[in-house]
Amino acid sequence: MHKKSFDTTTKNNLKEYAKEALRYNKAHNLFARATLDDVLIKDIEDCIPATNYIEKNHKVLDVGSGAGFPGAVMGIVQPGASITLAESNKKKAYFLKKTAKKLSLKNIKVAEERITKNTKLEKFDIITARAFSETAKIINDCDHLLKSGGLYVLLKGKRNKIEEEIKSINKKDHNCEIIKQENEEQERHILLITKIN
Repeated sequence: MHKKSFDTTTKNNLKEYAKEALRYNKAHNLFARATLDDVLIKDIEDCIPATNYIEKNHKVLDVGSGAGFPGAVMGIVQPGASITLAESNKKKAYFLKKTAKKLSLKNIKVAEERITKNTKLEKFDIITARAFSETAKIINDCDHLLKSGGLYVLLKGKRNKIEEEIKSINKKDHNCEIIKQENEEQERHILLITKIN
């Protein structure tokens, strides 16, 4: 699957998750993928590096989770973490709930709501998102839900776009780091933002 080595259960769960996403996608058009390999490479493998920042007992919020990338992947790879998938689209939220139940992913729960600065949830150690929104908007909407010293793990594309996005972020409150990902097909980065205050 990826350079990171997983046990058989984790590998199987990742593959089963990809199969479920593809199966549901044919009827409900969750995302733009046609084959299992597409899902495994473009979605599952793309999300694996983000799992390096999740530890046992971490509370993680995946904002605008969509088909569950990266949140569900994080939950499968780190079963000791508690993952909340926030998704306001009813079809997508239904898929997330159904698949988490089918694969017995007991550490994953689904919040069927849009995250705004007025959303009332518990505080999280990690907030993650992929292809969801501009960085400043994510911070604006989610910062009250992130613990002090907590971390944003954002899956992003081109470096120059990320650099443009983080110009407006208050560096007194947030420390940013851009990490290049190994990806032969396209330019991918993980943006890590630590909440200082």
